[in-house]
Amino acid sequence: MKDLLYSEDHNFYIDGLKVSGVSSINGSYTIPNQDNSFLGYEGEPDYIQNGVGKANLSFEKIMISSDKPITDLIKDTGFDGGIEYNGKVLNFESGYLTSYDVSFSVDSLPRSSVAIDVFGDMGSTVTAKTPVIKNEDIFIPASSGINLNCDGRSTNRVLSFSFSITPERQVFYKIGSIKPSEVCSKVPIRSSFSVELEVDDYETKDVYSYIKTGIHFKNIQVSLQDKCDDSRKIIYSFDKMNLNSESFNTNVDDNTKVTLSYSNSSMSPPLITYT
Repeated sequence: MKDLLYSEDHNFYIDGLKVSGVSSINGSYTIPNQDNSFLGYEGEPDYIQNGVGKANLSFEKIMISSDKPITDLIKDTGFDGGIEYNGKVLNFESGYLTSYDVSFSVDSLPRSSVAIDVFGDMGSTVTAKTPVIKNEDIFIPASSGINLNCDGRSTNRVLSFSFSITPERQVFYKIGSIKPSEVCSKVPIRSSFSVELEVDDYETKDVYSYIKTGIHFKNIQVSLQDKCDDSRKIIYSFDKMNLNSESFNTNVDDNTKVTLSYSNSSMSPPLITYT
């Protein structure tokens, strides 16, 4: 019987750096093809490739260290990486980050998820950067160390919040090449933010008042503080976030909650600062 592969047998790298806190990884690729049946063809049926192959990779992680090496890749930058398992590898080249999500709830560790489109090769024979062994500083945000500047925050309790950004890519090919000649970021870059409040005195907005006064924009800032060192922080700054929706819920247990959802389209991604 073959040995099982345990979680400690796997290592995941991006741009030569080992990613900590990874809880799951998914990788796949597709090769578009069609059969060669056409008028006048009398040979054996066969398949031919009719488009460019494409690979995808995604992973989820618990935020026990800074996500800076990942959020730096939101920019128009290609990178490589791979998975090591049982002495084997599944590497990729020319990957581009296409989504980044982070969520936080009271009394739980933040979680982030990342999706990557791979426009280069992917497989066991692909060469990626030599992994750098780096001792990452542990960074664990605590509920008491969160400051959020948002509608209703000063007098209503924040239960959870989430942030998502989806940078789109424009891929250019040239005749005679099976790989892209260039990959560029498309604008505008879209991002979203939502926050759940437990209500004390929050007052909902009038839906149609925006028709009279214009779209409701809000600058939002979220600061996560390390529970072991209050000088270390992650700060998310979102300018001109547009309030898209409010969700109001109450029940017999005297729990009244409001969820506010915002979105933004801009020429540059939100500012994420690590101190």
